[in-house]
Amino acid sequence: MKALLCFSQNEFKLEEIDKPEIQKDEMLIEMIYTGLCGSDIVKIFDPVVKKPAVFGHEVVGRVAETGRNVTGFKSGDIVVTGHHIPCYRCHYCLHGSHSMCRHFKETNIYPGSFCQYIRLSKEHIMYTTFKVSPDFNLLEALFIEPLACCIRAMDRIDSSENDLFSVVGTGIIGMLFIQLIKLSRGRVVAIDLDDKRLSLAGLLGAEYTINPFKKNIVREIKNITAVGVDIAILSVTNKYTLNDALLYLRDGGTVNIFGASGKESRFEVDFESIYKRELTIMSSYSATPETLRRAHDIIAGKKINLSPLISEVMPLSDFKKGLDLMLKRKIYKAIFKL
Repeated sequence: MKALLCFSQNEFKLEEIDKPEIQKDEMLIEMIYTGLCGSDIVKIFDPVVKKPAVFGHEVVGRVAETGRNVTGFKSGDIVVTGHHIPCYRCHYCLHGSHSMCRHFKETNIYPGSFCQYIRLSKEHIMYTTFKVSPDFNLLEALFIEPLACCIRAMDRIDSSENDLFSVVGTGIIGMLFIQLIKLSRGRVVAIDLDDKRLSLAGLLGAEYTINPFKKNIVREIKNITAVGVDIAILSVTNKYTLNDALLYLRDGGTVNIFGASGKESRFEVDFESIYKRELTIMSSYSATPETLRRAHDIIAGKKINLSPLISEVMPLSDFKKGLDLMLKRKIYKAIFKL
C-alpha cells in the first residue's frame, strides 16, 4: 500500500509498504481524507522522534475489511476514528485523568493516517470509531478529533455563564475554542498577531480582538473589564503569552495551557503573585472516547461553523506543500487524500 514516510522535517516520500493484516476482532479502513495536526508537526520537527515514520491520526475512512468477530460495521461504511483509548480502570482514569493513562499513551491506530490503509484494534472499534451518515460533510468530520480535545479542555475548566475568556492564538484550535465558549454562553477576547485571522475570529463569535503588535494587551483588557479575564486559554504557549495572561487574569482566575510550547519550555514565572492572587495554571491534553462522541454530535448538528477553516484538498504526495502552507499560516489545516 502507499504510505507517506517522514525521514526529516524536509524529506517526505510516498512509498510502498506492507498492507496491515487484521485479526478476527480488528478492522481495516481505507483513508479517504486525513488532516495534519499541530502535534504531527511537533513530531516532524522533533529530532528525538524516531524516523522514518508514518504520522497522522485525523482520518475519515471507508471500511475495507472486517474480522469475523466484528459487528456493527461492514465493508463500505464511512467512519471516523480516534487514536488513543484509556483503560478506564487505572488510578489515572478513576481520577478523570484519562489522557495520563498508560494504556491511553500506548494505543494508536496503525501505522498512522498518512497512508492508504489503517488497522483499527478491537478497542478502537468499540470506543473511538463512529459511522458517518450519508449527509455528513466528510471534510468537516476531520475536525471531530481536534474539537474533542477542546471539549475536554472546557470540561476541565471551572467556568460560569457570561465568564470572559481570552483565547490566545486563532489557528484551528483557537477558532474551535471560540465557538465552544459561545455555545457555553461565555464571552471571548481573541488575541493574535494576524489581523486577518482576528477578523474571522470576530465573525465566529469573539466579542473583542487584540493584536499585541498594535495594542497593549493588558491595557486593552482593562478597558474591557475592570476585574480581568476569568479564564485564559493558551493555544500558543511561550514566556510572553503566559506572563501576559498572568497579568490580565482576574484574582482567582485560571490559565489553561493547551498548546505545546515547543523548544521554549522553561521560563520565569512570579509564583509569589500566583500564590497571593490564588491563580490556577492547568493544562489539558488530548481527547477521550466520550468527548469524541460529543464532538461528533456538535458537528453533525451544525452547531459550529467549520467552512472558513477548510481549504483545498491536496494529494498526499504534496505533503510538504501542505506543511509549509500551515507553517506560513496561509491555511488553517492541510487536508490530504491519495
